[in-house]
Amino acid sequence: MLSLETIKSDIASLGSDVHVDTSTPDLFFFRGSERRMPFATIVTRDTEFDSFARLDGDGSFRLNIALNRETFGELFPDHTTRSALEAANFDYAARDEILPHPVYGRMHWVCVVNPDSTYARCRVLLGKAYELARR
Repeated sequence: MLSLETIKSDIASLGSDVHVDTSTPDLFFFRGSERRMPFATIVTRDTEFDSFARLDGDGSFRLNIALNRETFGELFPDHTTRSALEAANFDYAARDEILPHPVYGRMHWVCVVNPDSTYARCRVLLGKAYELARR
């Protein structure tokens, strides 16, 4: 498993305009100083609103990446509608598997808990997310 610090460093190196908000235990990555909407996040704990990944207890974390409709559809062609996402039976606690985000999948976010073998693909998606954040 790659370390959270390695992934944080990789995301920060996408561009000189990447800002990382570390004011909570979770990390939020923004492009530019406006900090309106992150293009990626790293969640390090369960909350009352999101415990799908079962992160508490073993040092796990979930990388979340914002994509556009087209890229999301390429990854999940059978889950491009809200109803398809709600009807799906994804195991959001699965490790090292790229999945639609359990809450924000309908907004074209994807996630992966403890990326390892999927990380090369995650890096490509992070690059796309960074480019999309420019717009």
